[in-house]
Amino acid sequence: MTLFRTRKPMPFVFMMVSLLYFIYVISLGSSTMIGDEIGGDPGGRLLPLALSIFMFIASTVLFLTDRKGEAAKDERLGSSERRLFLLTVIVAILYVVAMRPVGFLLTTATLVFTLTFYYLQGNVERKSLKPWVVGILATLAFLVALYSIGRTITRFLLLNARQGRIPQWLGTTGFVVGIVLVVVLAIYLIVLKLTRARFHAEQVSPAIRNAFDACMLSVVTTELIYLVFRQMFLVELVRGLITW
Repeated sequence: MTLFRTRKPMPFVFMMVSLLYFIYVISLGSSTMIGDEIGGDPGGRLLPLALSIFMFIASTVLFLTDRKGEAAKDERLGSSERRLFLLTVIVAILYVVAMRPVGFLLTTATLVFTLTFYYLQGNVERKSLKPWVVGILATLAFLVALYSIGRTITRFLLLNARQGRIPQWLGTTGFVVGIVLVVVLAIYLIVLKLTRARFHAEQVSPAIRNAFDACMLSVVTTELIYLVFRQMFLVELVRGLITW
């Protein structure tokens, strides 16, 4: 393929994946909340559509503008690049398939962690499987803990504001989101400060260090996306296995 001799293949992969994801989201029915009297719920398709469009545009721009250097034009993809290429395609497809049964939070965190970890590793190898599995479990446990804390605070404020136990303004969307964001970020930063030095010590292997970095990045990214789109803009994200 002469086209890939001058242009990098990875943006093209993301172009195709984002296009397939866009088609998949379009095929889903509307998922606005029942009882939405004010029309404030834009539906659960808004975020996936926005992400797929943004991903397609960004990938297209990169594919057209980010060309290989002269020395790299005649070089073929190495084994590590091919493995990362294949991993990206497989993970993206699994993300689309597993979104509805598993849920937005778990699938998004797994996607971000997996890609971040293996790209930090620079290759997909069998010896990296153990730190990947442990990292995935730690990521999901940390994310679910932060989510549960946020949900507890949200329900407490909303319920008590409706029942008149606390002032009504304490149950407004802006205040609730703000409080949850402050608490969640505070807990995240405390955990990061207490653990980062340990996982970045000299005796720690690069795989464990990369798993830690991927874990912290995927947790904060997924949680912030959830807070902004679900609680602030009332986008009905797929819950999947997380039903509370």
